[in-house]
Amino acid sequence: DVMQERREAVVSTQSTGPTDRPQTAREVYREMASRSKSYGKSFAFFGLSLSGAECVIESYRAKSGVENSLYAGCLVGGGMGLRAGVMPGCVGCVGFAAFSAAIDLYMKS
Repeated sequence: DVMQERREAVVSTQSTGPTDRPQTAREVYREMASRSKSYGKSFAFFGLSLSGAECVIESYRAKSGVENSLYAGCLVGGGMGLRAGVMPGCVGCVGFAAFSAAIDLYMKS
């Protein structure tokens, strides 16, 4: 089956899997450092996008409020989700808007 072969190929390239010998502390540290750097870049991109979008929206609307967080969250979440398709874009929009509004309300209380 072609789909099964594709799944196996993807899994074999993504996982390091068990080897004949255990990983050394140095190998574990290097892998952890590499992944941490990647996660950090993703989080920084998300934070920059969200705060930048909220700032632009607030400047354009000339109002400060939770609505700005909703709009910015929807814009960023929808944009990130659109890479996977329309439905994930919609889910990302709603999810990030709710998350942004919740954080904004918590910080202002």
